[in-house]
Amino acid sequence: MKKIGVFFGSTSGKSGAIAEEIEFYLKKEDVSIHNVADGLDNIKSYNNLIFISPTYGVGELQKDWESHIDTLKNIDMSGKIIGLIGLGNQYAFGESYVGAIKILYDIIIKNNGKVIGFTPSEGYLYKESEAVIDGKFVGLALDEENQRNQTPDRIKNWIVEIISLFN
Repeated sequence: MKKIGVFFGSTSGKSGAIAEEIEFYLKKEDVSIHNVADGLDNIKSYNNLIFISPTYGVGELQKDWESHIDTLKNIDMSGKIIGLIGLGNQYAFGESYVGAIKILYDIIIKNNGKVIGFTPSEGYLYKESEAVIDGKFVGLALDEENQRNQTPDRIKNWIVEIISLFN
């Protein structure tokens, strides 16, 4: 398998912690973690990617992702396989839960990338989410405020599912 690039944007540190947990579960693979605050130039070096973003406001990207959005929009994603992880608070922001990953999803699809790792929306208590297509989140949805105890199993199961889909 080719190397995997994990790119995260984090304001509170939670997404960075999730990136480290992803690295733990992928310890047998060639994995590198990148903070989006440092830029997105390294995306071009990977065919296998995981993007992690919390959602702020009403379905908005984290500020580091937002500050590099124009760069992301100009990266050809042909041949790239990408898994998405969204963090959010389904109770406090139930009308836009993990909406940030839908923004990333739309850019990836428009730029000819392939998104993997859709997960069922059952087991969450949110009103609506742009990140749900045909009853599934476009990636892994995590709520570190209200369902932190489920995060390790959700990550582990998601990694098991996507690892065989990477090149």
